[in-house]
Amino acid sequence: MGRILRNVFFIVLLTWLLLPSSLPAKDYVYNKVQIGAPFIHFDIEDIYHQRWVSTYLRGKPIIILTGHRYQRYEILKWAETFRQEYGLPGHVHLLWAVNLRRFPWSTSRMTVIRQWRDFNASIPVLMDWDGVIGRGLRINYNVPNIIVIDAFGRLALHEMHSYTPEVYAAVSARIMSLLAVNPGYSNVAPTVSSDLKPLVSAGQVIPNPAGRKGDSN
Repeated sequence: MGRILRNVFFIVLLTWLLLPSSLPAKDYVYNKVQIGAPFIHFDIEDIYHQRWVSTYLRGKPIIILTGHRYQRYEILKWAETFRQEYGLPGHVHLLWAVNLRRFPWSTSRMTVIRQWRDFNASIPVLMDWDGVIGRGLRINYNVPNIIVIDAFGRLALHEMHSYTPEVYAAVSARIMSLLAVNPGYSNVAPTVSSDLKPLVSAGQVIPNPAGRKGDSN
């Protein structure tokens, strides 16, 4: 009997080891959201416990920034420039999503929230404990991600770039073209400095830097 149980155990173990390493983790990896498709619904609290619900934000485009916590100062450059051009004039909802799906179990949620409060970002910082924002986008968290959702809740843009004025200008041009076709935004004009000249046209794809996927806890 013991020999049979051992054989069954080794068969199960061998089957598990031979499973493809690319199999998705349960409840996390989904079919990738395509440009123009409805973005994933989210209902997430920020560091001050204000709820941000995707359906409540309809009618105005949403810019979501995300990346690993080690990228926070790089993301802050994007946040500050987007805030000046689009956030302060009220053209978009501007949010920073922190993926905390794998934050250390030894650290309390309140400690994590307090750390992000101390960081004192100038835009709302969402505590995404379940990694909702990243679902279906195959995000590389080792570089800043810029996710744009149009006024109707559809994914309009997903770029991954380190910040430079030239790259910002190129991404901004694409966002500006999105605003131009949204109701109530036909008269929006860029407020970014005129010396920020894009290296690529708005219709071109900007190469994404290679990197390893990870979480932003």
